Amino acid sequence: MFKKLLSVLGLEHRQHEEVTQVINVYDAVLAHIAWKKRLVEYLEGRSKEDLQPAKICVDNLCVLGKWIHSDGKVKFGEQPVFINLVGEHAKFHEHAAKVVEAHQAGDTALAQNILAGSFDEQSRKTVACLTKLHAMVEEHEQKLAAQ
Repeated sequence: MFKKLLSVLGLEHRQHEEVTQVINVYDAVLAHIAWKKRLVEYLEGRSKEDLQPAKICVDNLCVLGKWIHSDGKVKFGEQPVFINLVGEHAKFHEHAAKVVEAHQAGDTALAQNILAGSFDEQSRKTVACLTKLHAMVEEHEQKLAAQ
């Protein structure tokens, strides 16, 4: 899957060091799914992380966000599926920040409600967008191979 994405991006011949700077869709999905575990551990007091809502809500600090606002934008910026990913990913970070904000304000019940509700929904939307983007890349690759 990763090699196919690299091929479509025109990066299949770059050095290994450069390739690691490109988004791996599978890893991006796993990283965003892992956020729920991180937040649950934080709410339960089992996390040593210093989660700061002001940083969490910024959508270009994670690997996916960096890619979205750089190489991804260059390659896919006009594609509706990519435009949707940009918006859903930003909302994902906003909801994660709201969980932490509520907890830090002493409203753990609200934090848990956000986590189980809007955060979960936003996580699913972000992963769905990544899946659609990957499917688009795969389809493009198949068309190229058929030529």
